Amino acid sequence: MTEPSSGGADRASLRPLILVLGACGFASTFTMRILDPLVPTLAAEFGRSIAQVAAVATAFSFAYAIGQPFLGPVADSIGKLRTIVTCLVLLAVLSVAAAFAFSFDMLTVIRASTGIVAGGVIPIAMAAIGDRAPMAERQIMLGRFLVLMIVGQMAGAACSGVIAEHFGWRGVFVMAAALAICAALLVTLVLKPRPDAARPALSFKGALANYAAVFANPRTKLLYALVITEGSLIFGMPPYVAAILQERNGLGPSLAGLVIAGTGLGGIIYGILTRILVERLGPARMTTVGGLLMATGYALFALPFLPWWSAIAFFIVNGFGFFLMHGTFQAQATELAPTARGSAVALFACALFFGHAIGPVAMGIALHLLGTTGAILLFAAGIGLLGILTPRILPLAGSRT
Repeated sequence: MTEPSSGGADRASLRPLILVLGACGFASTFTMRILDPLVPTLAAEFGRSIAQVAAVATAFSFAYAIGQPFLGPVADSIGKLRTIVTCLVLLAVLSVAAAFAFSFDMLTVIRASTGIVAGGVIPIAMAAIGDRAPMAERQIMLGRFLVLMIVGQMAGAACSGVIAEHFGWRGVFVMAAALAICAALLVTLVLKPRPDAARPALSFKGALANYAAVFANPRTKLLYALVITEGSLIFGMPPYVAAILQERNGLGPSLAGLVIAGTGLGGIIYGILTRILVERLGPARMTTVGGLLMATGYALFALPFLPWWSAIAFFIVNGFGFFLMHGTFQAQATELAPTARGSAVALFACALFFGHAIGPVAMGIALHLLGTTGAILLFAAGIGLLGILTPRILPLAGSRT
């Protein structure tokens, strides 16, 4: 696979690309996190348990994961911008449908469908940036895109609770639909497909050959297993945060959303400091420090006697630690198969969201067996151990010795 030509792009031409695709990432991640502060509200609305409503996050994440191996080849064939616009329009339609869901089962099916189309935005946008940004600018451009994406994640968690308290939970999905349509319009009006882009015909055989090249690397299975574990441990918590804070402190969804949004703020801090962190720590230390920071954040959140607002700081620490670890894993994924890099990254996203799907189920079981404090401490120990073991069992490219 040859690298797409991007040598003619300059910083001025890349600015609208990053802003528009950043808006797409914002719309996608806004939709991803909007349900977390609404879990107690939806449990009361539909007469379901907290664990049942939290499992809707599993449906979304599982669908996001299984869609990845198919969306990459589709985007290569019909064009990345066209794929992004199509997925955003479908995202808007499904968000409106969720706003009018009259049963819990209907909402679950709609959210699962939403997970598939949401998965056709961010990975494809990152591939589009790779197509157009020269290598000298690519890492910086992707970093800026990441910040805009994280802001969307924060806004989804923070705004969801506020909108729900003033306009009802259905209004949250209407807002998500409006953002998706605005992002689709921006892509259509501002960005144009590359006239010289090579778009091979969609081929099942070609896709299989690329995936075979990815798994020919002996490090692939181990890296993906680590990413599934990471996703399970870090994303098992958010669907239960609102319920935990409501039980402990009587908080409503708006303040719970503010706490969850702290994870995104930690990611923004990471995005600003990435160059310094890579130079000072190196990949091996970044995974270890990241795991220990996440463990610390969870362990402190497990203490029920601390004031609710302290949880914001804990989730900022948690988010910073997550991106320290996950950013390292993501960089390793891009080196698994240089001739099939798009397929490798698609499967990386697939692995992450399989973990994302498993996490809430595992946390629900842990809460039932161990109680709130015990379950959170178990996940804290797991993520800390993952950070310590990773550089010992997976050689990390660029690690310091």
